[in-house]
Amino acid sequence: MSTNLGPSDSPFDGAAEGFAEQGVTEFLLTVDDLETMLRAGIFDRDDATRVELEDGRLVRMSSESLPHARTAARLSLALNLALWRLGLTDRYEVLNGGTVRVSDISAFDPDGAVIARDAEGFFMRADQVFLVIESSLATLKRDLGSKSRAYAAAGIAEYWVIDVKHAQLHVFRRPFEGEWTERQILNPDDSVSPLFAPDADIALKSVF
Repeated sequence: MSTNLGPSDSPFDGAAEGFAEQGVTEFLLTVDDLETMLRAGIFDRDDATRVELEDGRLVRMSSESLPHARTAARLSLALNLALWRLGLTDRYEVLNGGTVRVSDISAFDPDGAVIARDAEGFFMRADQVFLVIESSLATLKRDLGSKSRAYAAAGIAEYWVIDVKHAQLHVFRRPFEGEWTERQILNPDDSVSPLFAPDADIALKSVF
């Protein structure tokens, strides 16, 4: 679940009255602003102030439930095992978290990602990311909606959404002009392989 931060939650509360006097009731942030705030320690990424930036607005992320965390961890483990089996660990790395910069005003914290082994930077860039994974329980509408569109617009090659409640995996692939050209919904009896490792053949029974 996510919540838009209100005025009382903003790290800029001290300046709020000054903005109000100028007739400004809302101001937007950039991803560079978010990086500056994180480097300054304004947000602790491991506590209740974990946030994402969507269209310039801070969105507070809630704590993860056990089913949410478990399915994400299982899929990340399955991907790691596949990379080892295929001898691809020198090229790709599976992350359980991190932040993906999808535009100048949006940066998301997916539940998992596969990136280039030699990727560098404070946030992950779209050109470093081969796969993004979201595990969804309370956030399914957002993950299949605005987040999906943002990842496609950023040119992320592949996006998987785990529907925890219905035990399904939504697969989005090959974006073109901001739209996904391939979409699938897979069930526990199916298997899946990411585009960068077509022989991975991950059995979804190991996830759900």
